Amino acid sequence: MVIPGSKMSTFNRLSIVHAKAKRIQIDNDSRIIIFSDCHRGDYGWADDFAKNQNLVYHALSYYFHEGYTYIELGDGDDLWKHHNFHEIFTAHRVIFEILMHYHAENRFYMMLGNHDIEKAYPRFVNAQLHTYFDEISQMRKPFFPNLEIFPGLILEHEPTRRELFLVHGHQGDLMSDLLWPIGRFFVRAFWRNLQLYGLGDPTSAAKNFTIAKRVDKKLIYWSRENRKMIVAGHTHRPRFPALSHVPYFNTGSVVSPYSITGMEIRYGQIAMVRWSVRPDIIGNLRIVRDVMSGPQPLDAWMY
Repeated sequence: MVIPGSKMSTFNRLSIVHAKAKRIQIDNDSRIIIFSDCHRGDYGWADDFAKNQNLVYHALSYYFHEGYTYIELGDGDDLWKHHNFHEIFTAHRVIFEILMHYHAENRFYMMLGNHDIEKAYPRFVNAQLHTYFDEISQMRKPFFPNLEIFPGLILEHEPTRRELFLVHGHQGDLMSDLLWPIGRFFVRAFWRNLQLYGLGDPTSAAKNFTIAKRVDKKLIYWSRENRKMIVAGHTHRPRFPALSHVPYFNTGSVVSPYSITGMEIRYGQIAMVRWSVRPDIIGNLRIVRDVMSGPQPLDAWMY
């Protein structure tokens, strides 16, 4: 369904992404973990991911050994703040190495966000993601061979015929999508530096509650009008709808202080989970996985 008028509206942009999205068949044996908004950086003061690198590594290791497929729902690398991808790779090589293991077993899907929108261009993907430069051997080596970057994915649950539309959620936004080079300029030139003083980007859905609510409303409207379940990120605010509500889910992010959130799909059910660092009874810090909402069967909602 496409609404007449501006072709650049959020509704129409989402509809176009949905129409072109890759479809993936899943069943009750499928295991999927979805994280969004990693914002990997260069390990400097503006790197939001750095504080949770060990937490993410532990979670990804757990899911890898448990046989999960990992879907990264956009903004995996913060190419707005950090223009040099090689520096991001060097800073978080341990993370990329486990992602390489997922990719080698065909259990990795990388999706497009606004802060890594450069990945929409094959030239960038070929140069930066298919191979990498190994400084020890001084040679280029395979990184993510034949990796595709997806603006949207559709998970088709065969037993129930339910569909989950996966998308980052920035589509149609003026500064995040339509005028993204300008948005990137302001982040690099101004907001990145002001972050040092504790100031957030007021134009960002992740930093501005009013903008985040506006994004949520647009995604809910699309879900209701198209009668499709939708899973997004972008706002950094976790959402798991009540069974009587429109089935719009938000994974949250992995850049909250000492915690990360994501969506698990297993046994034909969906759940929101949080991994966090907490002290045990004798004061030792432990990484703990909690189920925040669910699990609920994929066909528990109205559509």
